[in-house]
Amino acid sequence: MPEIVLDPEQREVADLERLISEALADLRGELEAEAGDAEVPAFDPEHVDRWLETARRLSVQVSNDLPPQLEPEAVAEIRKIIINLLDGLEHVDEKRPLDAIDRFFVGAEAVRHILRDALDEHVGVRDDDARRLVAYLKEALPRITQVEQARLAGLSTRHLQRLAKDGGTPPRQLVLAARLVKLLRYVWNPEGVIAWFHRERTELDGHAPIDVAGDPGFEPLLLGLARQGRAQHAA
Repeated sequence: MPEIVLDPEQREVADLERLISEALADLRGELEAEAGDAEVPAFDPEHVDRWLETARRLSVQVSNDLPPQLEPEAVAEIRKIIINLLDGLEHVDEKRPLDAIDRFFVGAEAVRHILRDALDEHVGVRDDDARRLVAYLKEALPRITQVEQARLAGLSTRHLQRLAKDGGTPPRQLVLAARLVKLLRYVWNPEGVIAWFHRERTELDGHAPIDVAGDPGFEPLLLGLARQGRAQHAA
């Protein structure tokens, strides 16, 4: 399997995703310790206030620390979630604080998944190394023929084989194919991933992703469809 490599920009995203994961684990731990074994836990108001303040600080920190290399759409989505989180933390029903706490966890997890998706779009190998990108497609699509893998990358089979052997600067469609496969492979088997590329879509004016993958203008839309498809399948 290709060696996993995170460049400095990707590490920023990974670090923020890890910070959120660890902070949520700590916040859950505080609630569990406070609740004890009670079937209907009663939380001390002062403890709830401290918990809510910690959640507010985390929300603000995440908003301030968003890496600049994130796609504008991802930044906008995260900031919208955080605004809603902060609003919810400011308007807590004192009789039902758990409702606000549950909404915070749901929203914070949604932010974490957006960051995780941003990381998943990078295949864990350098985008300027064709040999590793070809190796990734082979590893990610084990039952898919080399002919089909080459088609995803917009290449002839001979060209794909040459890149696998000699490396070099990868064509843009090879990079895109690897990013799309990375997004899709954890919710579909290899055959399902290939089927996604060949399914006609109204969002693409009736074309299938494979038909427009060579057009740079469609790249943001294809990545958006892959993210959307993964989220719907996971749900």
